[in-house]
Amino acid sequence: MGQHIAIVAAGVAAIATVATAQPLTGTGIHLPIPGSNPGAPNGIGNTLVSGGGGFTGTWTSPVLAPWVGTYIADGPIPSSNLNPAGITRYDFTPLPTGVLPSGTFFFIGDVDGGSTTTEQFIINAFDGAGALITTPWLDMPIGVTPLGTSLTQMPEWIWDGGTGTYTFNGNTVVGNPSVGIWMPSNTDIATMILNRPSNFANFNLWAPVPAPSTVALLGLAGFAVRRRR
Repeated sequence: MGQHIAIVAAGVAAIATVATAQPLTGTGIHLPIPGSNPGAPNGIGNTLVSGGGGFTGTWTSPVLAPWVGTYIADGPIPSSNLNPAGITRYDFTPLPTGVLPSGTFFFIGDVDGGSTTTEQFIINAFDGAGALITTPWLDMPIGVTPLGTSLTQMPEWIWDGGTGTYTFNGNTVVGNPSVGIWMPSNTDIATMILNRPSNFANFNLWAPVPAPSTVALLGLAGFAVRRRR
């Protein structure tokens, strides 16, 4: 019964994401800001632990069941100027379903023109068979912080379907506004390659947690099960 409830919760979250999602395609000098901007989404960033030339990323409850677990990555943690720039290779196959589930929130921050380096992220994703994903696998931003962010503080994006590559550039942003952006994935991802040429930009992955209404619904379902017993 516990597994069934977890699956129901994951399904509710997925339906909510799909209902409002639009794939991030094409190019533009500034990523769009959602019309009704909630700021950070209802989710939790993974805990990163470095070691042995790479790191692990772990989620625990209360994130939804398909995310509870640990993945591995080879390369630098792509956040903080305390970590070197470079290429990071992610392996999500140790997670419960063997993939990073659709509906994961991709976070990028501080992608701007505030330093003399190229603040940029270049990302490719691959499916369970190792094939490059060439359909748009990210959706448009669903949350931006701070809430007063202006459009001109948002970085450029480029989607190249031929190479299956998302590129986010800070060269269209003047100054150093320290903006955080969350974009949900719409495709299961088994492995991923991320290039961070500058260590003045930040990246992380967030997993969804049940919305308050979902928690209440699951509580009622559990109560009904107990009553039937």
